[in-house]
Amino acid sequence: MSDFIAVREGTWMYDGHIPTGVRIVSCSIRYGSSDWQDPPDQHEDQSVPGFDVQWALPSKPHDYGNYASAVFPTLSDAVTHVERALWAAATLKWADK
Repeated sequence: MSDFIAVREGTWMYDGHIPTGVRIVSCSIRYGSSDWQDPPDQHEDQSVPGFDVQWALPSKPHDYGNYASAVFPTLSDAVTHVERALWAAATLKWADK
């Protein structure tokens, strides 16, 4: 399992009424696909620094799970992904702003 640290947290309003969490975590692993047909850089887990976006469920607005994978190479890329998400962008509020 990846080690990870939450570096940014916020909420968005599911269906305009239910506050639901989103967070960005830094982590040190990118999980591979495990598909033997994929090239090795996609198939195997890789030790690389990066960031992941974790969306909570409206029914569990603070439950993010534990499987962070370094999907985004920079914090800026992860923030941009969250801020462009159609379902959340209009109601997104970062905790640090």
